[in-house]
Amino acid sequence: MGAQEQNSICGLGEDDPLRVLLEGTATVTGERFFEALVENLSSALNTKCAWITEYLEDVRRLRALAFWVDGQLVPDFKVDIEDTPCEAVIDKAQLVHYPDNIRDLFPSTLKLNELGAVSYMGVPLMDLNGTILGHLAVIDSRPMPEDPKSVALFQIFAVRAAAELQRIRAESEVKDREEKHSRLVDSAMDAIIELDKDLNIVMLNPAAQTVFNFRLDEHVNSSFLQFLSTESHQKITELTQELNERPEGSKYLWIPGGLRARVSDGDEFTAEATLSQFELRRRTFYTLILRNVNERIEAERKIRSLREEAAYLKEEIKAMDDFEEIIGQSREIKQVLHDINQVADTDRLAS
Repeated sequence: MGAQEQNSICGLGEDDPLRVLLEGTATVTGERFFEALVENLSSALNTKCAWITEYLEDVRRLRALAFWVDGQLVPDFKVDIEDTPCEAVIDKAQLVHYPDNIRDLFPSTLKLNELGAVSYMGVPLMDLNGTILGHLAVIDSRPMPEDPKSVALFQIFAVRAAAELQRIRAESEVKDREEKHSRLVDSAMDAIIELDKDLNIVMLNPAAQTVFNFRLDEHVNSSFLQFLSTESHQKITELTQELNERPEGSKYLWIPGGLRARVSDGDEFTAEATLSQFELRRRTFYTLILRNVNERIEAERKIRSLREEAAYLKEEIKAMDDFEEIIGQSREIKQVLHDINQVADTDRLAS
């Protein structure tokens, strides 16, 4: 089908405002969409200015996402809405049109004087709940008679702009959550391993790379089962099958008896562990969280040893006939007693 036939079907001439806006914004998204929109809106409606904003409700201010004036973008533009034509757009949540004498109607708005403004039309940007997100407006240095086609066009692209603004905000929120999640996982003391449905390694946090003594890039997409004992290999395979049969909201479990894990050099350690399942883009993944029990057992052994030593030394001191005199005469004994008291305090806190 040729270009002329397409134009004929659409019924849009080359200078038709709708065609100008469609062609000017069809292939862009994000901030570039807003810039393209105000540029092409100003061209389509033949106005001096066009701008799109987001509304900062707590300070009752509009911040321009893009502001087109006399053929160029004006960066970092903000305006308080009090006593401006934009105030009615935001507060009444409806299209506002001042076809002439705009400066006489709003004499305190200095920006209108600077722009040589005569007429104004603005429409709110709203989400599905009716919350005001911002507004879309045009300003001209000539009268702007009422034109139903221009109004309809204006409203159509206000809806499109609102949708794009919501998409950008949602994308930003997702990115923020991902960054927070990443920081949380990276800072965790426990080893966290993400596995695919075949139990191949997808992700390791820094703690897991330390525990297993290898980097993610060395074993990504390789089977995690190679780092488990034969018994634990069978256990985790059976548990993944159990998770598959559990209802949504219950796809997690504590691994009874833990696992026997193997580091890259072959040494084994006992680990407490939890396993959970989730889906992303219709693919199944598992999250395995491990804690090296050997380290805890060793720490408990040291504490127990210190407690026993402290108890023994206390009994020895009690057997001394002239305890106060010894303390007064021996700096070494003072240091020993100081160390004993510290251990005793640790003992009381642990209890």
